Amino acid sequence: MSDLIKMTLYRRSTHFTHSKRRVGYDISDLVIDDSVTLDRDTNFSATEFNFKMIFEKKPIIPYTGDIISFKWKKKKMFYGYVFKYGFDKNHNITVKCYGPSRYLKNEDSIVFKAGTLSERFKEVCKRAGIKAKVVAGSSHKCKAEVDDGKTYFDMIKSAMSATTKATHKHYLIYDNYDTVELRKFPYKKLDIIVGDASGLTDYDYSVDIDNTYNVVKVVKKDSKKSKNSSKTKTGEDDPKTTTIKSKSVTMPSQKQWGKLQKVVNAKKKANDAQMIQQAKNELKNRNRANKELKITCVGRTDLVPGNYVTVEIKDYKKKFKDCPILKAVHHFGQDYTCELTMKVGQSWQVNGSMS
Repeated sequence: MSDLIKMTLYRRSTHFTHSKRRVGYDISDLVIDDSVTLDRDTNFSATEFNFKMIFEKKPIIPYTGDIISFKWKKKKMFYGYVFKYGFDKNHNITVKCYGPSRYLKNEDSIVFKAGTLSERFKEVCKRAGIKAKVVAGSSHKCKAEVDDGKTYFDMIKSAMSATTKATHKHYLIYDNYDTVELRKFPYKKLDIIVGDASGLTDYDYSVDIDNTYNVVKVVKKDSKKSKNSSKTKTGEDDPKTTTIKSKSVTMPSQKQWGKLQKVVNAKKKANDAQMIQQAKNELKNRNRANKELKITCVGRTDLVPGNYVTVEIKDYKKKFKDCPILKAVHHFGQDYTCELTMKVGQSWQVNGSMS
């Protein structure tokens, strides 16, 4: 398989070597065919890269922390760090690596001033010690925030959710070789159709309403102060002095799905008309079934999370246009294949979530 791949191991430091300089090894010929997998998704987790290599008499051991570079047909596919290695009875070395965004799992305590998603993304990447690039940013200012003991991923997620809620634009974090990028979602449309006659080998299509709502009730709570105290001893609202005002909006899908209700708090100083409009806005994305498509197809290097593609299944006379890829597992080898998890329709836009 060495004619298809180029895999290089770089010692990250001289900690495990006697050399005074960093050493690199071409391990392409040692990699076992069909053992290389590249796993990416949009759910705030780092790219995962796995492979096996032959244990020779004088083995080259990929120590934890070492750097692995992988190219497929001269195209850069992965750059990251060894987090686990081991040996099996067949004299194989198994290796698990993560892309640079793995360091966004580091925890920290930061007081953020009001700022954009782009600014916070660059700040946490700088603290994590990784290269970063804003491919698509936003001018929306997120509120000042105290993040105490949270991961960098969670800090970015908070800013991303606030930005999406305000602008209705979606973003993702993507390991592009040795650089972590902030991209728009969806990112790039692929001008191909994956179908029965063009590389599709397996599929699983499902529809569910587990996280669907067709009734939204917007509530406004009013706690009047009594002569003694406005709160009970437990700090809870006093039933004697608390009233709740609400406005609801119901969708016709209740006839088919039954009543699926969500309660949200009214915005400050909202009047009745504003409460009703808030409920309608919430229902725009909530009153939809979740449609998910999983496929296995012939491998392509551009079938990655964030990109979107049309899938055609002739057996069911289905054509799903512009399906965004949420998760992609690439199996490299003589038979290069991809396993893709995709969203169908617009349900992936719910609450700024891509999961």
